[in-house]
Amino acid sequence: MWVDWKQKRLRLVIYLTLLSLFLGLALMISLMIGSYALSPSQVLEALFYPRDPVARNIVLNYRLPRTLLASVTGFVLGVSGGVIQSLTRNPLADPYIAGTASGAALGAAVAFLVPFLPLFAVPFFAFGGGLSAVLLSLLLARKAKAGPIGFILAGIAVGTFCSAVLMILLSLFSQRAHGILSWLYGSFSTSTWTKAKIVVPLSTPAVLYLLAKARDLNLLLFGEEHASQLGIEAERLWKFSLVVSSFAVSVCISFSGIIGFVGLVGPHMVRLIVSSDNRFVLPLGGFTGALMLLLSDILVRSPVNPFGEIPVGAITSMIGVPFFAYLLWRRGEKFGM
Repeated sequence: MWVDWKQKRLRLVIYLTLLSLFLGLALMISLMIGSYALSPSQVLEALFYPRDPVARNIVLNYRLPRTLLASVTGFVLGVSGGVIQSLTRNPLADPYIAGTASGAALGAAVAFLVPFLPLFAVPFFAFGGGLSAVLLSLLLARKAKAGPIGFILAGIAVGTFCSAVLMILLSLFSQRAHGILSWLYGSFSTSTWTKAKIVVPLSTPAVLYLLAKARDLNLLLFGEEHASQLGIEAERLWKFSLVVSSFAVSVCISFSGIIGFVGLVGPHMVRLIVSSDNRFVLPLGGFTGALMLLLSDILVRSPVNPFGEIPVGAITSMIGVPFFAYLLWRRGEKFGM
């Protein structure tokens, strides 16, 4: 047992060290890369010793808010993925299991199609659609009285219904579908400080709440009855964590669009390498998600990318699917929580 604890601590130290190094490197590269390439010294000068007004404008007004939004969105998806997997006791669950993505997509589509509606209204419609889908899934699960399984099934039903309505809208208004399709696959190309000032203040308290509940979520993994015997209000914790997690995810994807696999792969990497303890899974899964999304956005903007600015959600899926398939194939027996 002592040896096992020492091995876990060693893996934690190594993982933290590598994660910190790669995340710091990704943050710098994100500020450097683009149509107008900057060196590390130019980035640092633009941030702390403004000499070149062009470089300062590019870094502060374009690349910094984009980097911040990508990092925060990845962190929220990573934390929320770990929370949802704990709540449903299903390691294959992701932050969108409650129909959040489909509801947000439907809300965004309605905003795109309503005549004379300004473009800045799209995120608010997406947020309303995502949160409405979650609340409807929660209501159906409560009526079914089937616990986590009922919630998963309710989320599938709500998500499928929202997707069906979305497909009908895309078919009826095919000429105006381009904007909707671009939003569906996610992008940070339109990131601004205005968006960052909405996403960061709204998502931060939600994420802090989820991180503070990591120990209680560990107890919830053993069942609601066991958690209640240990003084945890299981039903209240389950509902609050679900709503808060879905709220944070809805806030982020309402501005960035739907980005898949970040909330699924991030927590899994921590469980397989470090520990299944949510006190490690949630924060480290968040930082892993931030790194994954930053690297995907860097690849989108990279000069070696021959396709130009493509949806970042397509990149995360291309990275996430093979990685998850490898984990499932080689280490599927360790997916137990």
